[in-house]
Order: sequence, then C-alpha cells, then structure tokens
Amino acid sequence: MKALPFRIPKNTETSFRIQVDQEPYFYDRLHYHPEWQITLIEKGSGTLFAGDGIHRFEPGNLFIVGSNLPHLLKSDELYYQENSPGTYALSLFFDEHSFGKGFFDLPELRQVKDFLIGASRGVRFLPPDLEVLQEKIRGIEQKTDFARLLELFDILEKLSHWSNVEYLSHSSFTEAQKESDGNRLNEVFQYTLKHYPVNISLEEVANVANMSIPSFCRYFKLHTRKSYVRFLNEVRINIACRLLKESQQNISQICFEVGFQNLSNFNRQFKKVMGMTPSEYRGYVK
Repeated sequence: MKALPFRIPKNTETSFRIQVDQEPYFYDRLHYHPEWQITLIEKGSGTLFAGDGIHRFEPGNLFIVGSNLPHLLKSDELYYQENSPGTYALSLFFDEHSFGKGFFDLPELRQVKDFLIGASRGVRFLPPDLEVLQEKIRGIEQKTDFARLLELFDILEKLSHWSNVEYLSHSSFTEAQKESDGNRLNEVFQYTLKHYPVNISLEEVANVANMSIPSFCRYFKLHTRKSYVRFLNEVRINIACRLLKESQQNISQICFEVGFQNLSNFNRQFKKVMGMTPSEYRGYVK
C-alpha cells in the first residue's frame, strides 16, 4: 500500500522518542516511517487502517505498527466538529539502530527480535491483564533517562510474550514507495471515508485518482491487495460494527446508514468480513 513518508522528529538526548498526541482528531493521512510505533489510545475512537487491514480503535487499545507499515487513524466524525471531545494517545518510537547497530542481534534479545519481525504486519494486544502494559506506558515519561530505557526494554519483553494478539495486516509492506502514489491513495481513502453512506461508483473514485476505471482498478488492487469494492464494503462494515455496539438502531436502519442498498447484501457482506451475522455480532458485543 502506498503512503506518504513521514519523518519522526529526533531527539539527540534520548535513544527513542516518547510522543503525546492531544488534538481535536488524530493525524489522518496515510503515512509510514522506519520506526516501530507502540501506541496506547487513551481518548478517541475511529477507524485504524494498517497495511491491508481495517479495524476499529477505541480508548484502551494498545498496538504496535511495524517499520514502514502504511497506517492512519481516522477519528470518528464527531471529532471533526467544533466541539470535539478531543483525542489523546501515547506513542513510543524507535528503530533498529536506536540502541546501536546490531543491538537486536544480541542472543538475549532473540525473542524480542522475532517479535519485532512479526510486528511488521502490525499487532493489537488484547486482554486479559492489559492494564499492566497500559500503566507502564503511561508512567514511562515520568522516569529518569536510564530507568526510562529499562522500562522500554521491559515493555518490549512483555509484548514479545503476549499470547492474545490480533494482526492488523495480512501482509507486510516493505517495497519502495513514491510520494505521488501516497498522495493519490490518500485522496481515495479520504473520499471514501467522507462519502461511504452514499453510492460510490467506480467512475467517481477513479476520477478522484485522475485515472480511467480499468487503470484505477489495477492500481488500487496492486497497492492495497484488494479490490476497491471490497475495501469500500470493509469500511462500511467497520462503521456498522460501531453502530451495532453503540446505538439502538435496528439492523435495517444501520444497513442503509452505512451505504448498503439492501439488507440481504449487507448481511452477506457482513458475515464474509466478520464471520458472523450482524445480529450475532450485536449479541456478542452487548
């Protein structure tokens, strides 16, 4: 998946970066960077795109984004309003040379290195006992320099042994990327997220990319490893999951609100993506 290269600000006084994001909404352009990114969502909800995966994010979620994995956090619509409740996240950034060349090749770090290689697809860490990791990440900024470094290594060691995880992307994305492709794909993403409730034709979205329909279909599948129709359905179903969990609307209302034209197709596509029907999902999350 093509994306925009993103430069994480370096601090010559520390070997890794601790970043606090506190804004009306999260940075929402598809981007990538060579650093691994461990992020704890404290406040805010929306849709996480990582590689070829689409996921819901909510307060308390903890995940790692692999080196050069394209990703974006698209906040829910309410965060773009004037009275946004605001978002808040804590992130740790480091790369393979942050602690010295060959550091992760040490025999004692074999488990951590294998974990970081697997994290190239992105990983969400799931309960139980997630509170232990959440508190460690919340408290790391208050520690002194050496204690802060030790705490990061302890977090990595615990993450490397975490058994209850969900991969964010089916594949790694490590090929060279052009900024022009990143801009084009980002425009398609933003258009989709804005217009998903209405019927989006291939002609419309191909025009957004400034391409013919056949060229756009080949381009989109090449860079996301899925068709645009499948991507659009996954976006709509991801939003439907939130409504099934948080609202009292019936399934038929949700079906049309997220852009499906008939209930039978909604039920069929929902089961294909989620492995269960909308009514089964509502019973599962309630």
